[in-house]
Amino acid sequence: MKNLVVNRHKIFGTDGIRGTPGIYPLTDPMLAVISRAVGWHAAHVAGKRRPKAVIGKDTRLSGGKIEDILSSNIKDFGVDVHCAGTITTPGLSYLTEKLKADIGIMISASHNKAQDNGIKFFNRRGYKYSQAEEEDVEDVIFQMLAHADGFPAMKKKGAVIQFGDAQKKYVDFLTGSVKGLALSGLTVALDCAWGAASPFGRSVFERLGAKVVAIHDKPSGHNINEGGAVNPTLLKKLVLDSGADIGVAVDGDGDRGILVDEKGAVLDGDATLAVIARHMSAAKRLTRNTVVATVMSNCGLKASLDECGTKIICTNVGDKYVLEALLKNGLNLGGEQSGHIIFLDHLATPDGLLTALQMLKVVRETGMPLSALRACITRFPQVLVNVKVTEKRPFEQMPDVMRQLKHCESALHTQGRVLLRYSGTETLARVMVEGKDKAQIEAMAEAIAQTIRREIGEAGEKGAQ
Repeated sequence: MKNLVVNRHKIFGTDGIRGTPGIYPLTDPMLAVISRAVGWHAAHVAGKRRPKAVIGKDTRLSGGKIEDILSSNIKDFGVDVHCAGTITTPGLSYLTEKLKADIGIMISASHNKAQDNGIKFFNRRGYKYSQAEEEDVEDVIFQMLAHADGFPAMKKKGAVIQFGDAQKKYVDFLTGSVKGLALSGLTVALDCAWGAASPFGRSVFERLGAKVVAIHDKPSGHNINEGGAVNPTLLKKLVLDSGADIGVAVDGDGDRGILVDEKGAVLDGDATLAVIARHMSAAKRLTRNTVVATVMSNCGLKASLDECGTKIICTNVGDKYVLEALLKNGLNLGGEQSGHIIFLDHLATPDGLLTALQMLKVVRETGMPLSALRACITRFPQVLVNVKVTEKRPFEQMPDVMRQLKHCESALHTQGRVLLRYSGTETLARVMVEGKDKAQIEAMAEAIAQTIRREIGEAGEKGAQ
């Protein structure tokens, strides 16, 4: 096993372990090491309890093989492995907490293309692994690579159990989260992105009385995320053609929800958060009258929440950081512009279907169409420029970049903002500028991007010198 890696480095990315099957770290031998480490870790967490794991997967063809590798190795450490089959990431989170499992494992690359895959981990409470928990697992992985004989399998193996009613339990949970909600007379247009929500997404809304017209709900394993939340264009057409009252698009693993109103306008996570937060605030259901968002959220969200006296806490990009802020501050609502919304009163993971149900609850309680509700937020123009870079040097160590940044911030004053950050998964610097004047912010974003290109731009990148 020692020849699998040369030097220790971080295996976990911004959202679990992700890559292309057959390429490190998702080679079969490395997956075996990862799963043995996870099995040992789960047994260690369980202590004297009989350890238990839950595994789910989206619709990618590679998911079955990865599931087999994981389950066969994890059980060697005395862990009972419950296989939930095709389920969304939030569904897996729910089942992990419901079964009081010591670890939940979701096989998915979320919104990535079908050729990719990945593994996300959840703890006993259904929370995504924290950085500390990821580091604990990484420690075991690298110790196993160096000293495989030091982690022998248990004499008493665990069992692999097929969890036959996983989808039903999850749908029961979703419909139960909006008790009393009747959707009769409403039409829901649904785009399942050929992903994990495909087998049961329709039934969530039909059970509550809605008429459902659906697309991309018969996956082949090759077509995940063609459409869905990452590209709601076809959903907009479906809404207008069918006369639907709302359009709902999820991504491949179902944790992201993008909505479309009856007139074909798309609501991103900021718009959804504004509508629901304002409604919860008015109903005194928003804890501490405060919402968690991220640094990528549009200034229009803050302006909308200011109107009703709702406070906003901003955190780093990533739903696990949103969750951390919710828990730290004792709050119950947060989310990202990308459509990851967490309703902590119900679940600790973003859930596209749950988001749609909560919005439909607002529609019913107010008697207003979604197009009228979304008028509560006006987006500031926003420009995002990606720069390919040769290294991720701290921006503070580049004086010219910092001078350009301060100049732009001074010019925008309180009518906009500038955000510089590196991609968590690609060698990209992201320059985001927001303000009321589109031409001004486009010029600012390009000026900062050009300065970054001169400092650390990749050869061949447009404008690099």
